[in-house]
Amino acid sequence: MIKLKSVSKSYRTGGEETEILKDVSLEIDKGKYVSITGPSGSGKSTLLHIIGGLEPINSGEVWVDGQPVHTMKDNALAKLRLKKIGYVFQQFQLLSTATALENVMMPLLTMFSSPQIKKDAEEALTRVGLAHRLNHLPSKLSGGEQQRVALARALVTKPEIILADEPTGNLDSETGKTIINLLEKIHDEDGVTVILITHDPELAQRAEESIHVLDGRVELKPYKVAIR
Repeated sequence: MIKLKSVSKSYRTGGEETEILKDVSLEIDKGKYVSITGPSGSGKSTLLHIIGGLEPINSGEVWVDGQPVHTMKDNALAKLRLKKIGYVFQQFQLLSTATALENVMMPLLTMFSSPQIKKDAEEALTRVGLAHRLNHLPSKLSGGEQQRVALARALVTKPEIILADEPTGNLDSETGKTIINLLEKIHDEDGVTVILITHDPELAQRAEESIHVLDGRVELKPYKVAIR
């Protein structure tokens, strides 16, 4: 499903160039549940963004479902992300002036007719337990509810991959576990590939495999027992 070959990524600030990822090669099979761990600034989010086609690379190859992300133009990347990938971020990234339903409808606006968009968005929100909050603005929702709206938005296009960048980072521990339980349920029921960035060792060990990022290099290792 996902393959990186000799990927390097650096950023230039002023006259200095900082190398974030160094000659990274890894493969993630279809349907796997993988966590990404590592200290702050190690390149975890950069790695996730590269997998999702959100950031270009300096060298190497990135393949998603057999498609060469590293050579794709902006329009092709946008189509790939829309059809294949759902994103969940730490900051929720909801439109403050749109209801929960309207936020979830956003990714579908260029894909289906209006009746189908509304139906699919309602189904996604129902799946994450928010059927009773469809018409609430984000300001009227708790942090956990806002993250469930974000998860529903990621699910609404029926993606094959979900990329979750510290989705529990702004939540208390119990609410965070609710979000992780939902991700795990979606992975188990739909066979979706889930890649989760987390600083929580307990949450990381619930995955089938873990990518540890340190000093721009990665190690992919299986967990002998997934702790669920």
